[in-house]
Amino acid sequence: MGNAAEKKQALPLKGVRVLELSHIVAGPSGGMMLGDMGADVIKIEHPSTGDTARSQANEGGTFYTYNRNKQFLALDLRQAKGKAIFEKLVKKADIVLDNFAPGALKRLGLDYSWGRKVNPRIIYCSVKGFLPGPYGDRPFLDELAQMAGGIAYLTGFEGQPMRAGASITDIGAATYGVMGILAALYRREQTGEGDCIESGLYETVVFWISQHITAAQISGKNPSPRGERTSGMGKAMGWGVYQLFPTKGGKPVFIAVTGNRHWAGLCDVLGFDDWKDSPEFNTNRKRTAEKWRIAERVTAATQLLTYDDITARLYKALVPYSPVGTPLDILEDKHMGEAGRWMQLKVGDKDYKVPKLPFSMGGTQDFEAVKQPAFLGEHTDTILASIGYTPAEVDALKTEKVVLRSKKMLNIDGPGE
Repeated sequence: MGNAAEKKQALPLKGVRVLELSHIVAGPSGGMMLGDMGADVIKIEHPSTGDTARSQANEGGTFYTYNRNKQFLALDLRQAKGKAIFEKLVKKADIVLDNFAPGALKRLGLDYSWGRKVNPRIIYCSVKGFLPGPYGDRPFLDELAQMAGGIAYLTGFEGQPMRAGASITDIGAATYGVMGILAALYRREQTGEGDCIESGLYETVVFWISQHITAAQISGKNPSPRGERTSGMGKAMGWGVYQLFPTKGGKPVFIAVTGNRHWAGLCDVLGFDDWKDSPEFNTNRKRTAEKWRIAERVTAATQLLTYDDITARLYKALVPYSPVGTPLDILEDKHMGEAGRWMQLKVGDKDYKVPKLPFSMGGTQDFEAVKQPAFLGEHTDTILASIGYTPAEVDALKTEKVVLRSKKMLNIDGPGE
């Protein structure tokens, strides 16, 4: 048999051409996903400001994370010559992805109604605050969507909504946008026509809490927030054991019992022989009704064991458990390391680990960072040459500030050249 690596297929989106008009997280994360899957992504930024993530006060962490596997073109779309360049790019492209403010592309005269005249096969995808409707023209952000869509209410305490600690709405909406893009690419193979896709931050959050919306209709009242002071996570989820417990040494462990097999395993781990087969605890409903009584006894048992000791036992008994991971903890995580779930970024003279896309394709070559985050406009010359511009014409466009002259800014503190 030959080397297994030789049998791997090319990345699934090889040959697909994407124009990314975006900034911060929602658009760039979608472009990154497409690039990681093999698409040829050109990120188009304004020559003066670039992606606003370049100037965020987080030392470039957001920009570096979501801008691998792209080429970078600094282009002023407000100028007629800039629009002419964009038109030439659209003629050769498959996808235009943006997360500009509502109506921005239409005001520039570069929206889907224009794009499909240039290229009937083009697929536009916009990640917006809201899908078309009464709020469709409102500017919106991740945290606002978490508040409006109900997840902050559910996550926090009574009267104290709490957003998630990551940009989950931006990335989630981008993911659904990419799902729409892939569906449109598939259908285009049959019809030859593109499509106009929108994904909404608000609708993404509402979709995520749909089970709670259904439950509220059944009960006629809102569910209690998840904050432990009001409901307890296990009670809200309907499980008798579903919370953090202390261990000897102070490191907590989250234990989840969602079925009778888990319950029997936990009883074996903690020596609860009298409860293992007791009719008093033989269903989720019965265990939930006695949640606090169970928690008190489990707590008394876990705090006598070290974290390593109890997790080894839980692992052997096939009982779900988890630590409270921090970013630095996860960098050292055995599973991420040994399973090859990191890809390497090189920014200047520094190396960073970033997680690969959270799925695998066994018959396809692995995802990797082929292109690193780059300077503003770093690939301008190459990209313009690919659509027929001569070096002299490119120089003239730089002089006219249609495209960027300088290629030496990875992060921007103020206006560029």
